[in-house]
Amino acid sequence: MQQLVTIEIPREWMQGLPDEELTYKHIVRLGIKQAKNERAIQLYRDGVGSLGYISEKMGLAKQDLIREMKLRNIEPDFSEETVQEELMA
Repeated sequence: MQQLVTIEIPREWMQGLPDEELTYKHIVRLGIKQAKNERAIQLYRDGVGSLGYISEKMGLAKQDLIREMKLRNIEPDFSEETVQEELMA
């Protein structure tokens, strides 16, 4: 399912990038991923749920969320299951 969204972007933000649909889609995809990661990390910090629960609700891979947390110097609490999953990755 798709959702049509129309936005205006200042021309100077796009300076140096190709003026093509694929470029715009890539930028939006990156932005959405970053926003989801930031939201997931905030939910985790707020104690809303476990890493597994939050990653599932946000549509993120748990391993990717752990990597993002480590990049921000946040050490997640690990269950024995999570430790085993990380060792296998």
